[in-house]
Amino acid sequence: MNTGSFFFREFIYYPVATYQAGPVRQYLARMMRTQFEPEGMRSVAHCERLAALVDHSRRHVPFYGDLPPVTGGEASAVGILKSLPLLTKTDLQQSTAELRSIRRLGRLVPKTTGGSTGEPVTIWKTRDAWARELAATWRGYAWAGVAPGDFQARFWGLAHQSSGRRRARLIDLVCHRMRIPAFSFSEADLEDYARLINAKQPQYFYGYVSMLTEFARFLRSRGISLNYRPVCVITTAEVLTPADRDLLQGVFQAPVFNEYGCGELGTVAHECPNGSLHISEENMIVEILAGETPCVPGMSGELVVTELNNYAFPLIRYRTGDFGSINTEPCPCGRTLLRLNEVQGRAYDFIRNRRGQLFHGEFLMYVFEDLRRQGADIRQFQVEQTDYDRFLVRIVPGPNYDSSCETLIGERIRSFVDPAAGLQVQYVEEIPRERSGKLRLIKGLRP
Repeated sequence: MNTGSFFFREFIYYPVATYQAGPVRQYLARMMRTQFEPEGMRSVAHCERLAALVDHSRRHVPFYGDLPPVTGGEASAVGILKSLPLLTKTDLQQSTAELRSIRRLGRLVPKTTGGSTGEPVTIWKTRDAWARELAATWRGYAWAGVAPGDFQARFWGLAHQSSGRRRARLIDLVCHRMRIPAFSFSEADLEDYARLINAKQPQYFYGYVSMLTEFARFLRSRGISLNYRPVCVITTAEVLTPADRDLLQGVFQAPVFNEYGCGELGTVAHECPNGSLHISEENMIVEILAGETPCVPGMSGELVVTELNNYAFPLIRYRTGDFGSINTEPCPCGRTLLRLNEVQGRAYDFIRNRRGQLFHGEFLMYVFEDLRRQGADIRQFQVEQTDYDRFLVRIVPGPNYDSSCETLIGERIRSFVDPAAGLQVQYVEEIPRERSGKLRLIKGLRP
């Protein structure tokens, strides 16, 4: 056992988490058991807990005052959900006060998230809901081989204000992690990160896909090797492509585990050792909808999530704006939790043409991956659709960049989207990030 991990886990993390949130350790132990329980037991619990949440929301949350009462005839959560309205990101922004419970629920935990809109929204969580969310996160990390107290290198953003930075430093101390700022991408910065990581040897890496892959490409291009092997790499917040996974595993010589979540809901799904994204079903119900129509297993649609624990600020049938599909087949790992096949629409948008067709931005990701495999010296890129048939491509070129690759980019866009599509290429020193630190590689037109 690593003595540093033990000290931080037993004498810092768990005492602070218990005071701030609640019995995280107990919920984690329980979730390690319930991940293997029969699906029927979970379905019954979903029905009971959803009925209780709806009843509370109807009586104590102004936004949900018109919800129909749950009748005793509904025998499943699906039956209850079909009678309930959908909650949108716009509702969240415009009706924040109405979504907060008027019933006193003890000390609450504020969470401020910018979401995909970039407009900050503060929601409130009960301490119990926060503890259950943390437990689900640590269970997912346990599948990757790490535990509370293990030393983390966090490839993440930094707050713009000094007060936010002080708070981040305190949280990093409690969670035993060093922060690698996602906003700095100069080669001098990356060299410093490599030296720092080799000196401190964090047990695992966690962070944005774009930041981790940029760091990995830098190490590979410079022929720099880490002097140890981390236990794992956990990616989040942005889409992890197969090429990204291969790059990270090859450079860091460690297995890669993906997670999916959002600031409003917390952790939604984590990857197990068999490569399945298992949903945290003890905490939430995930629907897949095409418009308002439920999708059959395997069919892609929008992820709509109901969080079952938070009575202070209930999110019932919340439209995440992300797309994916459900896999109901049993996982070889033995866990009975439902699986997400994949999540789309996280770091990039969909491309639209004048005929109303939608194209997932992933096809452009593969164009650039193909170019890199062919030797194109492209450090970073971003494609922005400025009109239905107009595209602005920003490229951070390396010293051996060859502009002939732009011909292939234009051909692919015209082949996939519009035969008359025009392309403008702009060379830049860096790609601007969102305020959160996320990097949107594909920026489509808003509907």
